[in-house]
Parts: sequence; C-alpha cells; structure tokens
Amino acid sequence: DKDDKGGVWNVAGIGNLKINVPKSDDKSARARIVMRRQKTFQVCLNTYLFETMVCDKAGPKDVRFTGMKADADGELATYLLRVKEEEAANEFVAMVKEYKAKHAE
Repeated sequence: DKDDKGGVWNVAGIGNLKINVPKSDDKSARARIVMRRQKTFQVCLNTYLFETMVCDKAGPKDVRFTGMKADADGELATYLLRVKEEEAANEFVAMVKEYKAKHAE
C-alpha cells in the first residue's frame, strides 16, 4: 500500500492471495481480496471488491489496484502486488474485471 506522505510503498508481506466470492446470492455478502502472510498466516490484506475499483497491470508481473484501507473507515489506498508469473497477474486482473462486470448495477 502506498504511503500518503511521501509516495513510498509499504511492504505488507509475502503470502497466498485469494479472491473470496460468496457462494450464496445474498446481496449483502461481498467478494473480498484476502492475503495472509506466508509463515504466520496473519491477514495482511483484506479488502472488498467494489464497482469503481481500479485494477490493472503495472508491469509484467505487477498488478495495481485500489482497495479500502484496513485501519480507516472507507478510505482508499493503492496496492501493488507482485506475482511469480505473468500469467498469474493476467488471471488476477481478468478475475477482478469479470466480477465487476457481473455485479455492475
């Protein structure tokens, strides 16, 4: 996530990233992007997918997206993910865009 003061990126950790989509058709249940640190399994990213979020590739293996800050109510932050392979970055962006298109009002 990008620091507000000097534009410096803060490292959240290395771990497994998931997009959790609720199975039910419950309108109150929302999909989330969740990441847990590799060794401690502590949650280091947990944000909703929302209609106006921006998600694009910032490089061959990098994905940039907007999300809600965990420590602030409704405040947006810019996140940068680096994945092992370019295919994983393409797949992540495609999944987010597909979800947004499917749930656009």
